[in-house]
Amino acid sequence: MKRRLIKTKILLKQNYTLFISISIWYLINFIIIFILTGGNLLDTLSIVFYFQVLPGPYGIVYPELSELIIFGIILTFIITEFYRKYNPIQTALEQARSMREHTIIIGYSHLGKQIRNYLVINNKECLVIEPDEELVRELLDEECPVIIRKAYDIDVLKDASVQHAKLVFITRNDLDTLIVATSKIRDLNKRCKIVCRCFDDSVAEIIEKTFNCKTISTSRYASEFILKEIQAKNVENSIIIGYNNIAVRLIESFKTQGIKYKIIERERNRIEDIIDDEPVIVGDAKDEDNLKKAGIEDVDMVIALVDRADEVVVIADKVRDLNKNCGLICRFFHEDVGEILGKPPFNAIVISRSKHALDLLINEGVFNF
Repeated sequence: MKRRLIKTKILLKQNYTLFISISIWYLINFIIIFILTGGNLLDTLSIVFYFQVLPGPYGIVYPELSELIIFGIILTFIITEFYRKYNPIQTALEQARSMREHTIIIGYSHLGKQIRNYLVINNKECLVIEPDEELVRELLDEECPVIIRKAYDIDVLKDASVQHAKLVFITRNDLDTLIVATSKIRDLNKRCKIVCRCFDDSVAEIIEKTFNCKTISTSRYASEFILKEIQAKNVENSIIIGYNNIAVRLIESFKTQGIKYKIIERERNRIEDIIDDEPVIVGDAKDEDNLKKAGIEDVDMVIALVDRADEVVVIADKVRDLNKNCGLICRFFHEDVGEILGKPPFNAIVISRSKHALDLLINEGVFNF
């Protein structure tokens, strides 16, 4: 219902001049006809609204001109509707500008999607700021409030009505956006909750202290979950597939706990800084030879941290071909894929770091406002 009202406001705003012109047209004609009828109010209203015809030449001209104007109104509405359909970015922006007491999600990442889905399900107003149009194409097609620009521009934040927002999430993996946007948001709104995704614990501490906001680390949440599983299963030897922030945290813990590990990473540029110091195999984990080089037959646990669902499934299948008894932990973003991996023959423990982060935020009452 509220979205319809917003669209109506957009339509009225886009046709403001037209409606004023029509009002003036009828006002002028009301005065003229009122004079021609000798001040008879009832006859004047009947003629103005076409219930009767005014005798004389003006009585012929008036309805003809009015018909032309009304046709123009209908045509303008049609053109405006086409414009709205073919310019969804402007429509989404207008909706964003009109929002109040809402939540802003900066960055339509996996975490951003999880947060928006939760808000929509719970009938809470929200909008998304995301510079990559393709990531929010579905939202644009559905005429949801979206701003296709970078969030560290203060005009963008004003377009998002940040001064009226109750809650702001920054989920982009981008230090510039994190620091600059958080600073400008706090300048515009001293009272709203700000929740920032931050991978660096030292940076997170500074941001929390400086801008009075909460920081979360999805990689920390995921690594803590994995470490609990590893400790419960008394793992002594492992393979980490995919080098990312979660892997970095796991490696630090493995070293302190004396757990052996090897890393398989397909993209060499990701592990350039550690290749001389860590047991790294540069290659594709879907290749059985690389798994064998990592000692797949003798490990207690395989941790697959790759991003793509199709790769995770193939890797899980290869792991089970070579070692049916080892533990297997897989990261996933799609619920259906996670369900498949949790069943035989894979029997994997599946984790979604963004979903886990969302659950923690819910439990902490972040969405209560």
